Amino acid sequence: MIASVDAILWGGVLRFCQAALAAGPTLLVGLLVAGVLRKLLGPEATLRAFGGRGVRSLPQAWLWGMLLPVCSLGVIPIAYELRRSGLSGGAILAFALTAPLFNPLSLLYGLTLSSPVVLVVFALASLVVVTTVGVAWDRCFPGTAQAPTGEPPAPPGLGRLGAVALTAARHAAGPALLYCVIGLSGSMVLAAIFPHGSLTDSMAHTDLTAPLQMLLVAVPAYATPLNVMMQVGGMFVHGNSVGAAFVLLALGAGANLGLIAWAWRSYGLRRSAAFLLLFVAVVTGLAYAVEGPLYTAGPIDHPHTHAFDVYACPFYSASAGLPARVWGALAGGAPLFEVVALGCVGLLSAVGVVLSVRDPGRRIEAWLALPGPAPRGAGASLLNATVPGPVLGAVAIAGLVAVSIVGCYVFYPPPAQTLEDMRFARGEAGAYASSGDVDNALKSIARYDDLTRRLQVGYYLRHFSIDEFQQARARVLRRRLDELKDAVQRGESSRVAELNAKVFDAHRRLREAFE
Repeated sequence: MIASVDAILWGGVLRFCQAALAAGPTLLVGLLVAGVLRKLLGPEATLRAFGGRGVRSLPQAWLWGMLLPVCSLGVIPIAYELRRSGLSGGAILAFALTAPLFNPLSLLYGLTLSSPVVLVVFALASLVVVTTVGVAWDRCFPGTAQAPTGEPPAPPGLGRLGAVALTAARHAAGPALLYCVIGLSGSMVLAAIFPHGSLTDSMAHTDLTAPLQMLLVAVPAYATPLNVMMQVGGMFVHGNSVGAAFVLLALGAGANLGLIAWAWRSYGLRRSAAFLLLFVAVVTGLAYAVEGPLYTAGPIDHPHTHAFDVYACPFYSASAGLPARVWGALAGGAPLFEVVALGCVGLLSAVGVVLSVRDPGRRIEAWLALPGPAPRGAGASLLNATVPGPVLGAVAIAGLVAVSIVGCYVFYPPPAQTLEDMRFARGEAGAYASSGDVDNALKSIARYDDLTRRLQVGYYLRHFSIDEFQQARARVLRRRLDELKDAVQRGESSRVAELNAKVFDAHRRLREAFE
């Protein structure tokens, strides 16, 4: 069924705003890392950190990508600084396309897959992609590394910390902002192409064209590493193609229209198209190679998943209440940390606009670079200590990685807390499903499903093990939730009461397994 124009319009607005909120935290990290690279590390130290201009830069860029919690939008300002530092084009594009694939949060979430070894294979496959494509592209197009044009790191003093923030602000209001908007617009394009629910029965393991179908979705899509890992988890449970899952990870999380536009602007149409086609070819070949060995779901008569619903139009048809439904979905579904992070990005953009109008010559940065007066009195020697910028930059990036690891314990709380949250989520989902409130029921079921995975990771982080019995109980509950979601979407009110009882029983068994 083709959606109406109003449904497509408001559906696109909702998908764009949801993608922007999801991008907030990782985009903020990317802006700050760009400031650290320019003002603390400087071009020489940045070039050394990423392995110079040799072949070693490719796996080294892949390793940095595994550690930095950025997305395919957050890598754009970092890519600007890497190019200023003189890194080869192959290494920059390889980093830009693989850095968004994994971060500590998504790696831990991958433990909830039916077979965690899949995550290891996917990570190693991404290294193969980086090395193969990067080496081939650099040999076909030598000389893509420009002479370092970045200014030297800021001199010692508190002013250089302000210079980091100003650099982030200028990136947030510069061309990087335009590329981010282009990248987010891919969500609107997909909402216009795919009607509501049209992807539910797609990408089956038995469909040989599933990886190719996923290409059409993954290239224009914008997705964060954690969201993609959630979708990959749903694919493994419902008998979808493993190869399509790898394509979704490599291209859905790794690329977006904005990143492609940046590569086009930086390296030209011919070179960027060659890199993208080679990248797609290698990813597709690996997708077909891992399909058979990694498939573990067994025979499933009717493979389906709601993992791809976020790429289709969220509304069936037009109605007078669409604007209110969009606002309700955004107000009730956005986590606080995403709202705060996107607000910080907006603040940096506003500051950057003011700077571009009032200070295009960067007089403030020049003033911050002036040496300050030497401190006097007790502790003067300590306050006057000269800490090299590269040391501070290394400490800042290491601290960022450490904070992301600590953040894992916040994002995945203790099992007792998660079980309590699940109890409330179960009540909400059951009540909304019974009353026929489709929007709120689907929202509550999605949150409930996510909590089951957070329960598993939170338990693993604190016990360093999780047995098959516990994982099986979690899978049963998620299967019951999926059945309930299908019944709600199809309006099968006669089945809702029965499925609510099954959810309650599966929840009780899960609680007993983890307590």
